[in-house]
Amino acid sequence: MPLINGVAISQKPSEKTVKDILSQVCNVMESLTQKDIDNCIKAYRIQKQIRKHLSENHYCAFVANGSILPRENDTDEPSIKAVPFVSPKSLEITIPIDDVTTITSMGIRCGITVITGGGYSGKSTLLDSLQDGIYDRLPGDGREYVITIGDALQTFAEDGRYVSGVDLSPFFKYLPENDVTNFTTDHASGSVSQATNIIEAICGGCKLLLVDEDKSATNLMVRDEIMRQVVKKEPIIPLTDRVEEFHRSHGVSTIIVIGGCSEYLFHADCVILMENFIAHDVTPELSKYSLKSSIREEMSAKVQNSRRVIPRKTNQAFLYFRNIMTEEQRKIILDDYSVDITKLPTIKNPNQVNTLLSLLMWLLCDQNANSDELIRKLDELLNKLFFAEDDSLPFLNVTDRRYYEYVRPIDAYCCVNRVRGLCFDRNEVTYEN
Repeated sequence: MPLINGVAISQKPSEKTVKDILSQVCNVMESLTQKDIDNCIKAYRIQKQIRKHLSENHYCAFVANGSILPRENDTDEPSIKAVPFVSPKSLEITIPIDDVTTITSMGIRCGITVITGGGYSGKSTLLDSLQDGIYDRLPGDGREYVITIGDALQTFAEDGRYVSGVDLSPFFKYLPENDVTNFTTDHASGSVSQATNIIEAICGGCKLLLVDEDKSATNLMVRDEIMRQVVKKEPIIPLTDRVEEFHRSHGVSTIIVIGGCSEYLFHADCVILMENFIAHDVTPELSKYSLKSSIREEMSAKVQNSRRVIPRKTNQAFLYFRNIMTEEQRKIILDDYSVDITKLPTIKNPNQVNTLLSLLMWLLCDQNANSDELIRKLDELLNKLFFAEDDSLPFLNVTDRRYYEYVRPIDAYCCVNRVRGLCFDRNEVTYEN
């Protein structure tokens, strides 16, 4: 049993393991044909052209005809019995791929889009597919050409999340025994957590909010005219009062799934009705209904939430750290710091969690972490991790990079904001376009 760098290696089991790995690699390579490679290249080229067209023509999403949106038994595989997606004719757009090829299907313009329908009609499935559309998909996934702009984020109510130093004034007039412009709590309610998630998303650069009524705090979503008259001292300002102003003042579009509230129809630029997984554009039909919006709050909806991390008092490396990733929970622990990222839907695999864990380590060990805005600091760290040629970050060497997968700065930003025990400098900066 030889010693390598002081570690005992058992030769026969190690040799068998290496042979098994090489055998698996050879089997995969033998099953991969030139046609498979060509199909992947073709799909990637089309995806990039669709993304380019969306950004240049004020669209935020695209769903191709024939896409298979439902998944098979909560896996990532396309459902065998699914109804292929077909775009309403009125929402079809044609995107040139090259000099002789185009792709035509449903485009969703920037603005406010409502997806509605009865139970089990496919509206949440469509929204979840749009969330996953920030990633490119391989042929055979069924959602290869479901494309969403890269800075989209789905927000939820998140009971119990940690909140530190957030300006909640766009959604709250006051909160008991707390400064609404500098709110901190160890255990946020549903409405406070979702308001925080929306504000952090906008501050992190989100340009498309994805919201599902079933996963949201009802009292933050809507407050009808009668309830406004009955409950006059209500501290919560609902999203219905803010959704148009977020788009007008901050350039943030919203796609929202609604099944039981008509008030969002009044604000919508486009309404898609899902029936048995078939999409219909019912926007022109809304004129026959007596749509009425409740009286809106006139308070400013400016999002002011500058974030600068206050680092630890010591820059020594952490002694204890780990990440947990199960079907029900995803959590990162660094000594006394911890963060629950279960409600970050864009974090898909353990390598992305490794990236977040390392970002937190670098931030908390950097005594100059508060020298710049958090979102810019995270963007700088991600660029160094994935694109720098040298090892300019601590606790990292070239071989370590195989265990990391890229995450967007906005995802890292939302993760850092959830870290229990972490505090932030307050700087009054207004985020406006």
